[in-house]
Amino acid sequence: MKNKNDNFKEKFLNYSPDEFPNGALVTNDSRIIVYVNSYFTTELLWKVDDIVGKNIDVLLTKPSCIFFQSYIIPTLSHEKMCQEMQLTTFNARGIRIPITVNAAVGEDGYVYWSFFNSSKRDQLYDELIKARERLIETTDELKLLASIDELTGLLNRREMKYQSNLALKDVPSEQHLAGLLILDIDHFKKINDTYGHLEGDRVLKKLGQLLISQSEKTDLVSRFGGEEFLIFRPNTNRDDMLLFCKKLHVLMADIVVGTISLKGSIGVSFFSERMTFDDVFTQADSALYNAKELGRNRTEIYSNN
Repeated sequence: MKNKNDNFKEKFLNYSPDEFPNGALVTNDSRIIVYVNSYFTTELLWKVDDIVGKNIDVLLTKPSCIFFQSYIIPTLSHEKMCQEMQLTTFNARGIRIPITVNAAVGEDGYVYWSFFNSSKRDQLYDELIKARERLIETTDELKLLASIDELTGLLNRREMKYQSNLALKDVPSEQHLAGLLILDIDHFKKINDTYGHLEGDRVLKKLGQLLISQSEKTDLVSRFGGEEFLIFRPNTNRDDMLLFCKKLHVLMADIVVGTISLKGSIGVSFFSERMTFDDVFTQADSALYNAKELGRNRTEIYSNN
């Protein structure tokens, strides 16, 4: 009694290559085509007599012929087979069609080829590449949105802490040439209450632009929250920082709200060895508190005393 596998084998042996959904082609040892299945007629529009007896090169584009001769033929000679080779063929109307080729050398010396149309696969590959590019662009945009303050375009709180801690690794600890200043707009609530939040937003934007314009390329400038701005300066010292803050006080006065010039209080601290961003921020915040207690519109540097 025949089993299920025997029935399948008997049925399979009755199939012809013409029933396969791909191109089947046989060449002799001179690369002359001796057989093609019906795929070449139905899908590639070739008449059998136009290609049987011809060199297989007639089916391929010039670059594919070069690859065929320089790589596929030597591979077949040494390994007796090649798999998943990408070539480009012509159909009978001269239209280029990308194909995937598999081949094996039979015991009779003939080479048995299978051709698969890879147009859709190439299209899918292109679509995947484009999708990947869009994903990268979207990721970059989301990363930017996650790191930038929407109103001022400055670094936000999270990104300021992250980048400052990274920058601290490059600061020579023995020189302590890194400082942090916190600038807080004096009586900002009064501006919002008197002139409205749109005017308050205008002031924040103008101050953000001012801070960027006066900072060095290596500085990190952030709107840390509300009316509070931070500047991390990796290359500075006490005298330079005081001059910088003095300039900010002068230039802030050019931002006018109603009939009053903008004013702000500044607290400053300097990094020392093994200090983190949070450590120096706490110190600068303490100095800012002192500046407000001493009358506002001034700069104070943190001191242990």
